[in-house]
Amino acid sequence: MFNLKRKHDKFSPLTVIMLLVLLIWCVAFIYMMLWAFMQSIKIEYEFSYDKEHFPKFDEMTIANYKCVFMFADIDNWMGEAGSPNFAGLIVNTILYAVGGAFLNAAVTCLMAYLTAKYSYFYSKIIYGIVIVVMVVPVVGAQASEIQLLRWLHLYDTRFAFMVLKASFVGMYFLVFYAAFKSIPMTYSEAAMMDGASDWCIMVKICLPLVLNVFMTVFMITFIQYWNDYQLALLYMPHYPTLAYFIFKFKGASTGALEIPGYSEIHGTLDPRKIPVQLAATFTLIFPILLIFIAFHKRLMGNLSIGGIKG
Repeated sequence: MFNLKRKHDKFSPLTVIMLLVLLIWCVAFIYMMLWAFMQSIKIEYEFSYDKEHFPKFDEMTIANYKCVFMFADIDNWMGEAGSPNFAGLIVNTILYAVGGAFLNAAVTCLMAYLTAKYSYFYSKIIYGIVIVVMVVPVVGAQASEIQLLRWLHLYDTRFAFMVLKASFVGMYFLVFYAAFKSIPMTYSEAAMMDGASDWCIMVKICLPLVLNVFMTVFMITFIQYWNDYQLALLYMPHYPTLAYFIFKFKGASTGALEIPGYSEIHGTLDPRKIPVQLAATFTLIFPILLIFIAFHKRLMGNLSIGGIKG
């Protein structure tokens, strides 16, 4: 009877309503994503809002994606000579997204560890600075950041954004701080009795216990930078990322492109057509989707795994 009552308490009317709302939202989201992908592999002249959503087998094509890659190979797609090709876009994006996300997560993690595990006066000052910066809005900082990068001769370089993102101020500092505070001091005391140094305790005991938190913060920040084009355009105008390329592609004014093996049958492809635009969008989505599928178990892992061994 007690177990039945507990199960009944878990499925209250409010819980059922919330589950139904989330289910409807998920179905609608998946349907829109599936519809967009199906249109991205349609022959251009077969696209219509009034036609069937799912193309027939002979209507499927990857020419829309080829059109995206060919647009990146146009020498002046940025409006100037020497625009990077698709391989250059990937390199810039990896340095921008992976490098920026890793430095941001690493610096934040280390500062949170020092603040949480060492109760010095300066630890309280750092914690207070983080809270104040989060509460007080900072307006108009980008102009000063760009000027600072010019003084350091880092503006319009691949490393400008990574230097700016090596900061611990933000919400994720509190996430790491709470994670390190939840680690019992018994771990450190036992290691110190065995002769472990402070560095050894941090690297071999504390950091592995918050690895899932680190990976989660890294992945969330990586997705944010992967999809962002504005900051890359501000700090690295001559090193565009894939997100900026997709933004530029959606506003392309170039003429139609000839796709080998496709144009002879169906004609040229115009980057301004909806199937090609959707193909460009999924070019940006696919890497994020594959990364999430590969690492979702680690991201959703149990953070409380651990124990004291005698």
